[in-house]
Amino acid sequence: MALSVFSEAYEISVLITNPGAVTNLVLHAAATKSFVVVYASIEPAQAALVTEAGAVIRLVRKTAAGTYTSIAATGFVNLDGTPDATFTAGHTASGEGTDGDGSSRGWNSKVGFEWRPTPEEYILVPAGVANGFALKGVTAPPAGIYAFTMRAHELG
Repeated sequence: MALSVFSEAYEISVLITNPGAVTNLVLHAAATKSFVVVYASIEPAQAALVTEAGAVIRLVRKTAAGTYTSIAATGFVNLDGTPDATFTAGHTASGEGTDGDGSSRGWNSKVGFEWRPTPEEYILVPAGVANGFALKGVTAPPAGIYAFTMRAHELG
């Protein structure tokens, strides 16, 4: 089922070497536009990981922005040919900001993690630059390079 509202679709992805137990990938709403998160994943992004282990990730709302390495909107994959997104993205938090509600999911470092919600499970992030959604490591996976990805539809 497709998202049946007017929206602009984007994919945001970043390679992270040795992600820690921090906010690994975060999206923050623009001041006047909401967005909906429709997909999230973590994939091993190197030929071979030496160690296999379980890790835990949180799908978490952010209620105050932290300090992250920014990802330029020009680097988002624009899935429908619309203008650049007005929401912001970042990775690898050096300051966490404030977490809201969320849920934890286990994943395996050699298999990865994929969250494909049904439309009823999509996460709406309301307008306002303090409002966000993140993939936050609760435990760090084994050393390696991982691709963190989210897909979001900006509304309005």
